[in-house]
Amino acid sequence: MKKYCLRLTGSDRTREYLISALEGGFLSHAYIFEGADGSGRHTLVRELLKAMTCESDDAPCGVCPACLKIDAGVCVDIRYIRPAEGKTELTVDLIRGIYDTVGMSPSELDFKAYVIENGERMNANAQNAFLKLFEEPPANVEFFIITNDASKLLPTIRSRALTLRLDKLTPSQMAEVLDAHNIPDSPKRARAISLADGSAGEAMRIFTEDDDTVRTRRICDGAIDILLVPGGDKLGFISYLQRNVKKTDELCRVTALMQRALRDVMACRLGLDTPPTYFGSTEQTEKYADHISDRAVLACQDAISELLSVSDTPLNPQLTVTVTASRLWDAHLI
Repeated sequence: MKKYCLRLTGSDRTREYLISALEGGFLSHAYIFEGADGSGRHTLVRELLKAMTCESDDAPCGVCPACLKIDAGVCVDIRYIRPAEGKTELTVDLIRGIYDTVGMSPSELDFKAYVIENGERMNANAQNAFLKLFEEPPANVEFFIITNDASKLLPTIRSRALTLRLDKLTPSQMAEVLDAHNIPDSPKRARAISLADGSAGEAMRIFTEDDDTVRTRRICDGAIDILLVPGGDKLGFISYLQRNVKKTDELCRVTALMQRALRDVMACRLGLDTPPTYFGSTEQTEKYADHISDRAVLACQDAISELLSVSDTPLNPQLTVTVTASRLWDAHLI
């Protein structure tokens, strides 16, 4: 009997389910892989595609022509649909491009596959066009949608595909991934893991760009001290961010860290027995949790989420810093 092994660190239940589906012959024609960036979504899709095509008794073998082509991204029967260079949306024209090839017979495999990356970026017209493919899909076509938020897809799309969630990695799981990429254990690596919020990909990026990351963390620490420790004032908070943050992408990195800190604060206020992901200890978290209300934490989170949702659009850096700082200060007083 053919055996399957999908090489993925973490998300054991999702991985084991797909292995059972492969062995039982009940794979769906469409999957939505939902998870944070760096959680292994692309890796799992690639492993699944190799397993579906590999002829070895232990699949995927990783060395046969099919496996090698899929790893290299050059299999003609597998198309990756992603935003055009310099664009943020998946447009209707990109989706309509699928129609040009979806009816053609496969050239190398027994099926054709379309991998929709950044699925949450399909605009309304694109999603409606994509839905038509889902309503009457050809028998030999597979669809894989990769997204960080399946709720942004139309309910009618979600109802026609099986959504599989990939979990954030634990620190030990991230260490396994970094070991596999020959990143040696060191204080620098440990710091990258602690800052990556369960994303191995983010940990590797942080490790590579460590100096910038340390600076971002230092700015965030200072902002939290002004925001959540009594004695600060609105103008001082705005001035602090204006002095230290000059670019919109840097502001997004700082506020994303603040969002993690606020999650720790909320968990502490609710009495949840979960280790902090930003602060070094529960005691450190308690220092800040005593000076902000639950409503204020949620209001700050909303302000940050709104900024991050438009981070891909052109923004005036200094104006964005000023408006964001002002909104955060007002929110933390609720």
